[in-house]
Amino acid sequence: MLPPRLATPLLYVQLFEVISHLQDDPAVMMYCIRQQFETSPNGTQTRLGTIVSLTNVTHTIELIPEYSERVNHNVTSTTSLELYNTFYLNSFSDKEWYHSLHTDFC
Repeated sequence: MLPPRLATPLLYVQLFEVISHLQDDPAVMMYCIRQQFETSPNGTQTRLGTIVSLTNVTHTIELIPEYSERVNHNVTSTTSLELYNTFYLNSFSDKEWYHSLHTDFC
């Protein structure tokens, strides 16, 4: 049994903003999103995130880095969030997610 202070499982979530919509690129048909940053007075940037209750999460998402003309071959699933700031939100990962993105938010 968990102690009371750990009774609600928590999750750290990085924040993103939508920068283009499905209809903006008909060949891709995916939202394009960018990580949100906060700039300190000395100019350093920190990724924005928040803590949410795990019970508030309804779906995980799959992000595809927006590669430039040259792909960084050192990228792994562990490092992609650190090496790229712009991603495609994969709406084709499963049918429920596809339906949600293509009907609820369009």
